[in-house]
Amino acid sequence: MESNVDTLVNDLVLRSGAMAAGAAMHAKDALHPEIDTFVRQSLGAGAELMRSCASLANGANELAVSVLARSIIESSLKTHWATLSPENAKHLLALSTEQMKAIFAVNAKAGIAKIVDKEGNDFTAEFLSSGGAARGQKPISIEVMARQAGLIDLYNVFYRFQSMHTHGNTVSVASTQTSALALNCVGAFSVLLGHLGVRWLVHRSRPDNDEIRSLLGLNDSVHP
Repeated sequence: MESNVDTLVNDLVLRSGAMAAGAAMHAKDALHPEIDTFVRQSLGAGAELMRSCASLANGANELAVSVLARSIIESSLKTHWATLSPENAKHLLALSTEQMKAIFAVNAKAGIAKIVDKEGNDFTAEFLSSGGAARGQKPISIEVMARQAGLIDLYNVFYRFQSMHTHGNTVSVASTQTSALALNCVGAFSVLLGHLGVRWLVHRSRPDNDEIRSLLGLNDSVHP
C-alpha cells in the first residue's frame, strides 16, 4: 500500500514535468518580453526544485527539503510581483548581474579578486575607480515585493518560518524521515507557482488574493 509520502512524491514528480513544460510555453502575445522571460525562468527553476524535493523525500532530509521549500516560496512571491509590471521583471532579471558586481567589488577591495592583462599588469584599481563594478540599482527586498503584491501575510507566515531552516536557526529536532508536512508545503507553493506562471503566459491574467489562498488550501470557500 502506497504511503502518504509516496503519494506526495509522485505528485511532485508529475507537477515538476508539467511545470517544465509550462516554462517552454509560447506566450499569448509578445507584448511583455521581460515578464515572460522571468516567468519562464521561475517555472524552470521551480521544476528543478520540485524534482530535488521528490528525490530527497525518502530519508533523513527534512532540513534540505525545508530549505528548498523556501526557494519555491520566494519564486512564487517574485513571480507574482514580476507580473505587476515590466519594470518589476527587469529589476529581477538584472539582479544576478548586480550581485556579481557587488561580490567582485568586495573581493577586489580586499585584494582577493583582480583584473589583469595578458602580461599580468593589475588594472583592478582603475576598473573600480571608473565605476565598472558600480551597481546600477538597489535590490528590492522580498518583503517589499510581497507587500506590493498583496502577499505580505504569506511572507510573514511561510517565508519567515522557512528562513529559520535556511539560516541554520531552526529549533526542530533531527528526523529520520522527511515529513508529509514539509512535502505538503512544497506541493502547495509549487501549485501556486505553476498557476501563476502558466496563467500569465496563456491568459495574461493574475489571480487575486482569494484565489491564491485557495490554491494554497487556506481558503476552502473560494475555488480557483
